[in-house]
Amino acid sequence: MLKIIVDEVPEGVSYQNLRCEPNDIELDSDEDFSFIGPVFVELGLYRQINTIYIKFNMTVEVEAECFRCLSKVHLTLNAKSEVQYKPLPKMEQDRIYDIGIGYYHDDYIDLTDEIREGLLLELPMTVLCSEDCKGLCQHCGKNKNMGECNCAEENIHISRFAELIKILDIKKKLEV
Repeated sequence: MLKIIVDEVPEGVSYQNLRCEPNDIELDSDEDFSFIGPVFVELGLYRQINTIYIKFNMTVEVEAECFRCLSKVHLTLNAKSEVQYKPLPKMEQDRIYDIGIGYYHDDYIDLTDEIREGLLLELPMTVLCSEDCKGLCQHCGKNKNMGECNCAEENIHISRFAELIKILDIKKKLEV
């Protein structure tokens, strides 16, 4: 858990740098992404009495597979976030359920969820090793970025629906 002690945040503007491991903030690697380095967080804090505004700049190294050729790709995720933290109200009806407003209690602010969610939102839907990645040969599975494969040209140009086309052509001839 990454936390800031409220009493240690001075009035006005201040800055802090944090470093943690991905598993400290429950960033678990899965089959698509592996978090391979520490998480670096730069915090810009502005305190006004009991309200604390925090700007997050987060960075972590990630490893993933290229969507087309399955080679390993290293990415640097950069995420930004801003949250306003207030003391937890004593009455439930006094809470504001709004994006960008968080509450703290027990004299500390837990930053874990905000950092984790900010980084997870920056994960790309698809990863490519390069914009012009040629992918894998659909017949032999060779990475076309490493050179052309030895598949015969006639096999490449045969449609997957060739048998269906033949059946339809025969059916048309029989109908006449």
